[in-house]
Amino acid sequence: GGGYHSLFLKSDGSLWAMGSNGNGQLGDGTTTHRTGGPVKVVDANVTAVAAGEYHSLFVKSDGSLWAMGYNGDGQLGDGTNTQRNTPVQVVDANVTAVTGGKYRHSLFLKSDGSLWAMGNNGYGQLGLGDTATRTSPVEVVDANVTAVAGGGSHSLFLKSDGSLWTMG
Repeated sequence: GGGYHSLFLKSDGSLWAMGSNGNGQLGDGTTTHRTGGPVKVVDANVTAVAAGEYHSLFVKSDGSLWAMGYNGDGQLGDGTNTQRNTPVQVVDANVTAVTGGKYRHSLFLKSDGSLWAMGNNGYGQLGLGDTATRTSPVEVVDANVTAVAGGGSHSLFLKSDGSLWTMG
């Protein structure tokens, strides 16, 4: 779950969301809070989902990455700071995993084992050696990453040799 919202997948690949929606993070085209039960956001083909504090991301079976919600720090990765109340495509293929950080950042893995990041970087949580915000995905590690997690103002990833790396 995110800061105040939750997302889940059903076995048919549909994406459902509920909770706070003041920033469009549920992706249903509104900013209406959904406290009476979940709403369907995507009909099928979703394979992975992640919730940040006020934003959400998901991966489809074709490897495309989609994002919605608050985007003030570019955490959606679409090259803007524009809030999105419906899903916007960020990457067209090869994404295998995604995570939404709690301090307005996002990270994802590609099928080649590379790690990518976007959004707020005030504490170095993107792992790029600086504190500049990124509104588009930037490659952090070029290979051998197997898992990723976004925390508050930090991020972690696991490499294929079993080593754990942190940033932020």
